Amino acid sequence: MSSVLVEELGPRGRARVRAVTIVTLVLAAGAIAFVIWKLQSAGQLGWRLWEPFTVGENLKFLLGGLVNTIKAAAVAMVFSIAVGFLFALGRLSRNMVVRGLCVAYVEFFRSIPLLLAIFASFFGLLAVGFDVGPFTSLVIALVAYNSAVLSEIFRAGIKSLDKGQTEAAQAIGMPYWPMMRIVILPQAVRRMIPAIVAQLATLSKDVSLGFVISYVEVVSKGTGFSNFSAAGNLQSYVVVGVIYFILVYLLAKLANYLDERQTKSPVTAAIVEGGDPDAANIDTEIDLA
Repeated sequence: MSSVLVEELGPRGRARVRAVTIVTLVLAAGAIAFVIWKLQSAGQLGWRLWEPFTVGENLKFLLGGLVNTIKAAAVAMVFSIAVGFLFALGRLSRNMVVRGLCVAYVEFFRSIPLLLAIFASFFGLLAVGFDVGPFTSLVIALVAYNSAVLSEIFRAGIKSLDKGQTEAAQAIGMPYWPMMRIVILPQAVRRMIPAIVAQLATLSKDVSLGFVISYVEVVSKGTGFSNFSAAGNLQSYVVVGVIYFILVYLLAKLANYLDERQTKSPVTAAIVEGGDPDAANIDTEIDLA
């Protein structure tokens, strides 16, 4: 049985895929074994180098950097959502001046490297006499960049709705902004939540760039860990990498969960198909009964 886009593999094709998979796994296992052997030969796997990470005070030191990372990411995301939402509405505005200014903002901050935005925020504010500190400078740069990205996510979510929603609101004489607030935005936000959470995962990693302006986050803590302990730089960076992996993995799982929940929701399915959400609720109640 074949799908519409891709033909199913036959016996020979499946055999070739299995052979390539086995060879790939063997090569990957060999590469991992070689790396472990080299690390062991260099003495990098000795317990003396890893033991400092089991000491409570040392863990508290690293977790202090993690708290700073989460704090900067959380504050930046709140403001990014608010600013991005406003610029998304501005890009959909019927006023050409407002729409043009919003397009210029979004395209500019989406195009420049985030590192450049951090430098510009920190040193630019200092140049005009505002010493706001590393935290505020980092948050401003993160908001400028991520609000531009989120603006496109919001705009795509609004544009993805069926035109019938807009036409029905206009048919009953609803003005533009009340239509957006009452009809369009509640449905669009429901679709955008998984993408927003996924962007939060990206933003949490971007906080690590704060070290260039001396913001003390978890990477900065890991860099300085070897200065007062027996652990080396390799061990410190591995532990910091594991911390970031756990943080981003949890956020990614949350995004997947919200995405699956929206997909399985009968109300969302009715909206996507252009149906009546109330009818979906009625069907659900009948099935449960």
